[in-house]
Amino acid sequence: MAAFAILLVACDKEEDNQDTTAPVIKSVTINEEDHDIVVMAGDEIHIDAELSDNEALGELKVDVHDIFDGHSHGKTAIKWAEVLTIALSGKEQKVHDHMDVPQDAQAGPYHAVFRLIDAEGNEGEFAEIDFMISNASQPQINITDPDFSDEVHAPKGSTLSIMGTVTDETDLAEIRISLEEEHDDHGHSHKGALDEAIYEADFDLTGSADITWDFQVDGNVNIAIPSDAETGYYVMKVVVIDNEDNMNIFEAEVHIM
Repeated sequence: MAAFAILLVACDKEEDNQDTTAPVIKSVTINEEDHDIVVMAGDEIHIDAELSDNEALGELKVDVHDIFDGHSHGKTAIKWAEVLTIALSGKEQKVHDHMDVPQDAQAGPYHAVFRLIDAEGNEGEFAEIDFMISNASQPQINITDPDFSDEVHAPKGSTLSIMGTVTDETDLAEIRISLEEEHDDHGHSHKGALDEAIYEADFDLTGSADITWDFQVDGNVNIAIPSDAETGYYVMKVVVIDNEDNMNIFEAEVHIM
């Protein structure tokens, strides 16, 4: 009986000492950035992370996958998806690793999710970074006016006219344009509608060789700014998809005042 009691006490102590504290991702970057990242197909993405745990780190998993809208306009392209697992040790570790982007990866938006697990199997809060993959076949967006390299102002009650072209070496399939409020999430500017968009248009190009599209001639993109619009910063977004499902995205701020 005495031996059994000692065993119970020992088991209780082991349970009391079990590590239940989750590890922490202190920072993570792709190509030394955590937003506005563009990578060419065939290049590498370089991953840097600073990680910690109260007892012992286990592994870092990096899950890369596309975040396309699911629509298909032509042949199935190669969407990159891969999971990289990095073994860890110690309580603190700085990680540097890389992943090869396939040469034939489809152009468009991708998502990297970072999951950290310690030696006891506790998983901490995940981190995530969005990035764009470009390739030589993707559509090209060339806006000549207004000049978005400077801050663009759009007075209430005015018309914001967009001039320029979209080109593709094979065939354009769809062009989507919107102007909507932007909001701030986790310290970075992520664009999305808080209320109804000021402008939305979707142009389906049904020809077999639509290699050029003009914002004025073909789209008549003249955006009426409501006189009662909220003062603040909005984002104009242009999404272009070709018949090989390569995607290009242009985003720029518009200050409505």
